[in-house]
Amino acid sequence: MKNQTINIIILTVLSFTIFGCASFTKKRFRNEVVNLEKVELSKLTGNYSLNPIRRYYSLGKEGANDKISDSLKKNNGYYFLTNERKSEFDSLKKSESEYLLSLNLKNASKLKVELLENSKVIADTIFEGKHKNGMFYIENKYLDCNGIPFLFGGCRNNKRRIGLTKNGNLLINEAVSNEGALLFIIGSGYSYNLTYEYKRR
Repeated sequence: MKNQTINIIILTVLSFTIFGCASFTKKRFRNEVVNLEKVELSKLTGNYSLNPIRRYYSLGKEGANDKISDSLKKNNGYYFLTNERKSEFDSLKKSESEYLLSLNLKNASKLKVELLENSKVIADTIFEGKHKNGMFYIENKYLDCNGIPFLFGGCRNNKRRIGLTKNGNLLINEAVSNEGALLFIIGSGYSYNLTYEYKRR
């Protein structure tokens, strides 16, 4: 009986791991995105605005503020892409300085990301990734669980991919999933896709 219970727990956790994870969708920006071939990934290399010019949200209809850049200033492209906290940067940011997000695709599986202040690198990181579905999938998945997942708790995970619009702007697409359960009974949870567009500079 004990072994049977353990097997049920293992199978349940594996099922949620496979089927409950965040998944990508192009639903909101399929008319904007260019499906890049693997040999075209180098087109991602370049400098982009640090703050987005448009937002694509998978839940609900597009709102008026989704196309107004001033309403999107709280989003920082570097920290959205790298999945890092930005509070320290925001406190040090100078209004007279120009900040840019810089991407350099070293090859089809390695991406260098830099935060520039007046053309000077102030933060950088390198990600592994791969070409898939016309975009570059970044290996910086995030997983955070609390309690005993799928018994008395849940897990939150997210992941990112990048692509280009037809006019050469950068798209950063984030997929998020938050699943919880109580004694194997799936409780409240949510999943969504959030995508921002950054102007090429």
